[in-house]
Amino acid sequence: MYSGVQIRTGSNPLIRRNKIWGGQNGGILVYNGGMGVLEYNEIFDNAMAGVWIKTDSNPHLRYNKIHDGLDGGICIFNGGRGLLEYNDIFRNTQAGVLISSQSHPKLKRNRIYDGLAAGIEITNNATATLEANHVFNNKFAGICLATGVQPDMKDNKVYSNKNAIEKAVRCGRCLYKISSYTSYPMHDFYRCKTCNTTERNAICVNCIKRCHAGHDVEFVTHDRFFCDCGAGTLSLQCQLAGEPTKDTDTLYDSAAPIESHTLMVN
Repeated sequence: MYSGVQIRTGSNPLIRRNKIWGGQNGGILVYNGGMGVLEYNEIFDNAMAGVWIKTDSNPHLRYNKIHDGLDGGICIFNGGRGLLEYNDIFRNTQAGVLISSQSHPKLKRNRIYDGLAAGIEITNNATATLEANHVFNNKFAGICLATGVQPDMKDNKVYSNKNAIEKAVRCGRCLYKISSYTSYPMHDFYRCKTCNTTERNAICVNCIKRCHAGHDVEFVTHDRFFCDCGAGTLSLQCQLAGEPTKDTDTLYDSAAPIESHTLMVN
């Protein structure tokens, strides 16, 4: 499966006023040092990210509408850069903009809203320059930062986001109940030594307190994950999430642990 448009290896096209939609992969993939100006396009209803920016690519996206994707709006990985300005990014299933793995883009004067997860997420040793963006009415928080992430931020307006993660934590719910295995809320996650969880497993704070009370548990980091306890992939049945799912292989994009300590939960 290919993206609707691929830009790679120093290519520097002008892509203007197109509709890019319905792809079984991403809408636009920019990789291996790709560049280009993408402006006034409508990118929507793709099975993966509307726009991927990867591997030292540095495109300029402006005045695009990127919406209703089944994954993230714009995903920037593996040293991706880029200038994103005056775009409308909305109603995507994952984060409006996900920035990961040593990437450092610049986002200026975008509107990121009505998403089914976070507005902007930055993780895994990435950073960004965020200036004068409006981030609003997303299901999770407007801007989510993993442990150790310190972007340059100036004059952003972040408002009216639903903060479903923090509300679930305050109410004692398992975070899997608000994410299932289709999205990755950003919060503190743990592992349980008593239950022999592996590096591929993550457990939310409320399951640590309720389902793993008295166990030998370890805080890992604050990052993106979904809760394996609530997903039913651990030997101990979750007391908070109800019936387990058939999913048995958690995949999450988490930063390397920067802080770790062992504690007993009573």
